[in-house]
This record gives sequence, C-alpha cells and structure tokens, in this order.
Amino acid sequence: MARPAGANAELTRSRILDSASSHFANLGLGGVSVRDIARSAGVSLGMVHHYFGSKDELYQACVESMYEELHNMRAELMSQLKTASSVEQLMSEAVRVSFHFAREHQTSIRLLMRTVVEHGELGPVQQQALQLPFLEEISGALANATGKSLTELRLAAQSTTFLVSRYALSSDHELRVLTGLPKGSFKAVLAEVENHLARAALALLGLPQPNGGPMTQLAATGAS
Repeated sequence: MARPAGANAELTRSRILDSASSHFANLGLGGVSVRDIARSAGVSLGMVHHYFGSKDELYQACVESMYEELHNMRAELMSQLKTASSVEQLMSEAVRVSFHFAREHQTSIRLLMRTVVEHGELGPVQQQALQLPFLEEISGALANATGKSLTELRLAAQSTTFLVSRYALSSDHELRVLTGLPKGSFKAVLAEVENHLARAALALLGLPQPNGGPMTQLAATGAS
C-alpha cells in the first residue's frame, strides 16, 4: 500500500491516534484489537502497522500524546498563575483552567485514569515529567502565603486534581443530575460545577472563600 504523503499522512496518523486513544480509554489495552481501531479510523490494518507498529507501540504513542496535552495544560496553568493578584485568585484560576481543559480533552483524562486504575500510579517517566513538577511548583507557590507544610499542600493539590478529573469526565446528563438543574442552559450547569470546584480547592487549603462563601460559613459554624 502506498504511503500517504504530506498533510494526508499527518491527517491519517492523527485519525488513527484519535481512534486508538478512545478505544484504549474505554476498554484498556487488553480489550482492544488493532483491527477495531483501524475500522473506527477508516483505514486498513496495514496502515495502522505502518505508522505505529505493534499494538503496544500504538498504545505508547497514545500515552505520549496524552501527556503532551497535559504538559501544555500545565505550562498554560503556571503561566496564568504568575499573574494572579492573590492566593485565592491563584487557586481559583488554576481550578477553572484545569476543569475547562479536562472537559475539552476527556479522552486523554480517561486514558490517564485508566492507567492509574490498572497500575496504581502513573508511569515513572510521567511522574518525573508532570506529576512531581506540578506538585512541587504549586506547593512552593502556596507555602509562604498559607503557612502550611509542603506535604499538606501537595496532598491538597492532588485531592483537587482528583475532584476536577472526576467532574470533567461526567456526562452532561450526570452533571445536570448532580447540580439539580435538569433544564436550561448547560453553561449554567458548568458554571455551578466550576464554582464548586474552586470553593472546594480553597477549603482544602484552608483559604478564605470569596465574599464569605458557603464553605467559609460552614467552617465558622463548625468551629463555634
């Protein structure tokens, strides 16, 4: 079979990668055949092998693509955090940027979660390239402002990441059920979830809620 040239080759490769990422995210490595991926991508089996070799190599390419997207998000996130005028704004913006990104890249987030479920952790390369730098940067940025230990801040940041990921993977229907907003604009549903996640992140860090929000009031009630 002739090899596609130029832009067509890149488009074909991208289509195969998208199909494979979706299949692996939903079914895992063992539950997917290369033939299924080829059929979904609209290409021949030989074309998949031409671009990616074996199924294991194709899976690794999907993982690398996912982490490239996550690395781009981390870079954007840290860039925005540098302009924050307060710790509260810093965390609020971090959560909002992360949630928007995760909603737009659900396949990558689902593949990430499947990796954790199947292995109990990220791969060592991904830990060193993404997870550890993120935890170190965010805890370092918050340490002086909050007076909390780096360990406490790292765990709070990771807990926030879990929350954001879970809500980002929810279907539109589930988010409507969770918010109790079955009708109306879905933008309003997303806004409620986004605001909740921002407040939850501040609460995990023991930071004040904007305008004395509900979690601040709840904490004050519990302390009285």
